[in-house]
Amino acid sequence: MQGTTGCPPAVDAPAARRPWPDAQGHVRGQIDVESTPLATSRPPGTHTEAGGELSTTRRNVSGSDASRGDVHQIGDVAERVGLSLRTVRYYEEAGLLTLVGRTVGGFRLYDSDAIERLLLIRKMKPLGFSLEEMRALLVLRDELAAPGLATEARAQLRERLTTWVVLAEEKLSSLREQVSVAEAFVGGLHDDAGRSSAY
Repeated sequence: MQGTTGCPPAVDAPAARRPWPDAQGHVRGQIDVESTPLATSRPPGTHTEAGGELSTTRRNVSGSDASRGDVHQIGDVAERVGLSLRTVRYYEEAGLLTLVGRTVGGFRLYDSDAIERLLLIRKMKPLGFSLEEMRALLVLRDELAAPGLATEARAQLRERLTTWVVLAEEKLSSLREQVSVAEAFVGGLHDDAGRSSAY
């Protein structure tokens, strides 16, 4: 269930090994994560400008641009990915995606890449990936998708991706253990309810 802070609570999981280097530089179309405060350092929706929120806007989008099929207002994006408006803004402020502009009315606009990123983030969240881990994986995926990538560079990136596969499997195993404990607890409650009704 989504928390009131706008970001679903992370699943408790054992600390995992992190043999890969931290992500450096920019993700394609992403804001500078070094100069932008993480959403974890302040609640989502915190105003950082007079009467406004932290903005990564690069251009205003006209009404004709906003009607194109390759950009979507934040409400449409939130509905498509099953997240709240605050949560979408949270991940934007954390540097995991960026808006491509705003309508003349000031509404955030995102492209299809942002939707794909949010769908991937939703899959990672139940496994307890941190914002930094999410960002690093998104960077790696962008690097692998870059056109004209040299064979040697691609091989190195694929090796790093294998590390992520191992990490995800470890997190999934931990989550399954937690589910097993939860199921045993619920089963015990059913037994208690059945015994109490016999009195």
